Amino acid sequence: MKKVKRNLADELEEALGAEVDLNDIEVPDGEHGDFAYPAMKAASELGDSPRNIAEKAKDTLEELDFVEKIEIAGPGYVNFFLDKKFYTEEVFETLDTEMMGVERKDGNALVEFSSPNLAKPMHVGHLRNNVLGDSLQRIMRFAGYDVTSENYIGDWGTKHGQVIYGYKLWGDEQKFQNAPMDHMYELYVKLNQEADEEMQETAREWSKKIEDGDKEAVELWERFREATIEYNEVDYERMNIHFDRVTGESVVAEHAEELIEEGLEKGIFEKDDDGSVYVEFEDEDLPSTIIKRSDGSTLYLTRDLANIIKRENEEFDYNFYVVATEQNLHFKQLFAVAKQFGVEDIVSEHISYGLLHLEDGSISSSKGNIITLRDVLDEAKEKAQKVDEREIGNAEAVGQGALKYANLSVSRQKDIEFSWDRALSFEGDSGPYLQYSNVRAKSILRKTEVEGKLNGEFNQEEYRLVKKLGEFPEKVDNAVEARDPAKIANYLSSLCEVFNSFYHSQPVLDADEKDRKRRVALIENFISVTDKGLDLLGIEALEEM
Repeated sequence: MKKVKRNLADELEEALGAEVDLNDIEVPDGEHGDFAYPAMKAASELGDSPRNIAEKAKDTLEELDFVEKIEIAGPGYVNFFLDKKFYTEEVFETLDTEMMGVERKDGNALVEFSSPNLAKPMHVGHLRNNVLGDSLQRIMRFAGYDVTSENYIGDWGTKHGQVIYGYKLWGDEQKFQNAPMDHMYELYVKLNQEADEEMQETAREWSKKIEDGDKEAVELWERFREATIEYNEVDYERMNIHFDRVTGESVVAEHAEELIEEGLEKGIFEKDDDGSVYVEFEDEDLPSTIIKRSDGSTLYLTRDLANIIKRENEEFDYNFYVVATEQNLHFKQLFAVAKQFGVEDIVSEHISYGLLHLEDGSISSSKGNIITLRDVLDEAKEKAQKVDEREIGNAEAVGQGALKYANLSVSRQKDIEFSWDRALSFEGDSGPYLQYSNVRAKSILRKTEVEGKLNGEFNQEEYRLVKKLGEFPEKVDNAVEARDPAKIANYLSSLCEVFNSFYHSQPVLDADEKDRKRRVALIENFISVTDKGLDLLGIEALEEM
């Protein structure tokens, strides 16, 4: 817990006359104490041996009221064993506050995620983006940021002309009325499969017509856009994902055109012989890139530039893009161009993440062999209805928990090899395992009317759970700093392991009154932490399974 670590750091700094940072205080394995301080850093600063520094720390600090004993280990580790009752009270009092000990942050933050394309269903590749973006907005809000979540739809550009042209060639109004997304996607795939170069050129012309404000093109585009938003909303509601605003590239398209002219005037952009506009970068690691095509149409980069400026004008302090690592170069180029345009009052970050690989193989939206997000959600519910020979009544929530945890428990920079067997396991390190542990704790409280109270002596198993609960605030702080929910997901998994060990070895209902009250207090705090932790991951905490 940060409060106690900070106290120890202050006491050590005063006792040693050397700088001691909060991060210098470590959490060792159980038998080595509650906290540890490696004296090597101070020894280097003070010109003394680590062992002597450790001895000095021990002699000075072992009289502290909250310290039970101090031991020295190895070349100079100072191991602190705290008074169990003192530390437990500190942990529980902290967890009982609004912030639960998490460091409060300031600032207006824009979190952009999901961002599906017009006229195409979200596929399995959108799964990690959605759950990562949703968890990040939850974590950022809890940490105190004033968060605006934005679904920035890909609703501008060449591909939308393809859908419109496909509809002009083969569109069926009745099919569109009955299943608009299915029909739009069918047309998109058919055009990509059958179109020759002449047809592709005509499709590009329809894209340009949208940009030029052609009445028919715009009406069809608006119709397809509305149908896409309505279709995706079903999946978002099912996943309990909500956005503060839904925008799209079309919102900034006009400003993007103006920025091209401004960039040319300022010498940021250059015009090629074919009429296209491009930008060269001083950084040799950044290749030049097109800003505007020779046919006059704009690109993602141009519109994203306009969007950064828009968000800066809206006075956001932070601008987070949750987008796969495949777009690393794009965002480096984007941020470099934005800097040349004088964007400096907003901190923009690319929250990149690795890819999700299913056992079923690769996907391609243009070829039509995608696994839709809806298909994956359906399969999760179906598989969760019976897991490990258990009949699961709330299979939707359990299946969602399995999917979300499987995507969030892996550090976001790494790729994921997804396995249904691992995701739906009740044996540990899975969403259902977390949900089941939480439910198990709640079932104990329903069976006892005893109010939790910290009294009596803590045994090793009880105190182990206390210490694990005390790690929660710092794990959330780490997740905020790293922009990575895996810090919380992995912590919850280890916390549930400790709780289940406690559950099997420490009877509650059959214990004497003093032990029962103390253990109920532990369970109450475990429920509080896991309820909040699951919520931060976007996983539903259940009452029963």
